[in-house]
Amino acid sequence: MSTDPIARFIIGTGRCGSTILSKMLDVHPHVAVLSEFLVALDAVRKFGERPVSGTELAEICDCGLRSTGEFKKIVGHLKTPEITFDLEHPPTGVHPKNYREGVYPELILLPLANLFDDPTVAFDELVSFASEQPTRLLSEQLRTLFEWATRRAGKTVWIERSGGTLAQLPELLELFPNARFLHLHRDPFDVARSMKQHNHMRLFALQHYGLTTKDGLSWADLDETDLNDDGPMSARLQSLFDLDVPLEIFLRDWNEMVLRGFASVKRLEVEQYSEVSFEDLQADPKSVLRHIVEFFDLPGDDAWMKEAVGLLTPGKAGRATPSPQEAETLRTYCHPALVLLDREISRPSAGNQFSRDDA
Repeated sequence: MSTDPIARFIIGTGRCGSTILSKMLDVHPHVAVLSEFLVALDAVRKFGERPVSGTELAEICDCGLRSTGEFKKIVGHLKTPEITFDLEHPPTGVHPKNYREGVYPELILLPLANLFDDPTVAFDELVSFASEQPTRLLSEQLRTLFEWATRRAGKTVWIERSGGTLAQLPELLELFPNARFLHLHRDPFDVARSMKQHNHMRLFALQHYGLTTKDGLSWADLDETDLNDDGPMSARLQSLFDLDVPLEIFLRDWNEMVLRGFASVKRLEVEQYSEVSFEDLQADPKSVLRHIVEFFDLPGDDAWMKEAVGLLTPGKAGRATPSPQEAETLRTYCHPALVLLDREISRPSAGNQFSRDDA
């Protein structure tokens, strides 16, 4: 096991800016940010403290569709920015049909592709390593996996960052009761608008809430002729891609995620929890990074910060201004969480002009 006892997590609601923060912190010479590692594991078996064998641990890693579900069948159509694995030009001999349930493992698509130039090789090594582990508590097994990835990346300290993990804080605390949690939050109007532009989140919302097109088509109506990457997108899938998901769905989800997470924040000691806003990260990145270094007790000096700050693109994720109607929707769906975060609702504009936002 590692000589560094601290478990470090960045938590948030999704589309809160944690992806760019992960990239910035990964510049640190000693830090490996395990971006979307938890997302990539079996959605059910990755939580719940219990003894876990090496065989089960390998299955949690190599879990087929049991991470993000049927969306993995259309990963080529989703084109989400978090996926850095080159789907169009995979290594020779690498094909999704060679993996469990005919889909690329999420570990390859997300964390390992971010950490390594050879994510498919790293995946095989990781699964083999996992299968060889003696039976331990799940928390110890996960820490072992995180440390393995960190060593392979040539780093000494890991920080796990997965989108939406604020809502999973109760489950994380069961496994890592002494961990440190950095909560990155962002104006919910900007979060919701960004979610509307994100293919995976938009499709998940219409699936979860049973939304239908004008022709009455829903996600449940799709079959294997639609849910595959073998050719052009089917007309039925395209119609769902084009469906305008109401903003209030994302606002309500944001509020519920914050409330669920904050129900567990009160269980944390002062030194275990800290908040930073995405707006502050944009406005004064060096100060925010120094705060994070202190909170996470990261080793080394701050020479890496200049390169990290250079990853931010000025104006790329400016704040949007809601219309009067949108401001009222914000108050309706987000007031409890806004109070908890000590945030004010953005002042409405006369029209509905907004700044660029594609983060």
